[in-house]
Amino acid sequence: MPQDPYEELGAALGRASSRALVFSALGCIHRASAVLIAGGVVDGDVAPFSEGSLLEMGQLPDLEAIQAVVVSRQQGLAVLSADPETGELPEESDRAELLAMAAEMVLRASVNTNPASLREWADFCSSLSGDIAQHLDGMQLSSVDEYNSRLPSPYEEIPPLPAREIFAQLEIIRIVDDADADAVSRISELSTELRRELLVIASEAAAPGGSSD
Repeated sequence: MPQDPYEELGAALGRASSRALVFSALGCIHRASAVLIAGGVVDGDVAPFSEGSLLEMGQLPDLEAIQAVVVSRQQGLAVLSADPETGELPEESDRAELLAMAAEMVLRASVNTNPASLREWADFCSSLSGDIAQHLDGMQLSSVDEYNSRLPSPYEEIPPLPAREIFAQLEIIRIVDDADADAVSRISELSTELRRELLVIASEAAAPGGSSD
């Protein structure tokens, strides 16, 4: 019997190298940035939110430098998060929930690059990235319907959009840990393909004044 994709992803994260964990998390942010860009809350031309950010950050000298870039973008995102005491979002809407999930991936980043911290961050980003895809899939958006009609799910019983997110995460971990010389360009291409689709979907789901408000 084929392994459950969620279990497969959990196992892959559990054995991933520190570099694979960082790029897994960066890939999640890269794709989830579609929500933040559509929501008008980040600059889509700067890393880690820009289309070319994975390539750009792959050229940095070490993991500390990569983490520093993500941490430098945390300012201003905390206002999108749920209240730490009450758990309430700034407003009750699909848009607010999507923005909060995407923002939390960036807010949980740390300059601490010990393996335990990186694994915790990568696991967190993986979970939230999957939750965003599931949430978008459940919003009855015409853009998701169109996406689903073009791209069948690679996994049985999982809708195409969440399934493609799982597949992207698994492939990124595999490619980075295979130590391919072209790893960064390959994961950038893989993540960008899904990110472009998410930008279309997020423009319907999370734009100010959009259908989810």
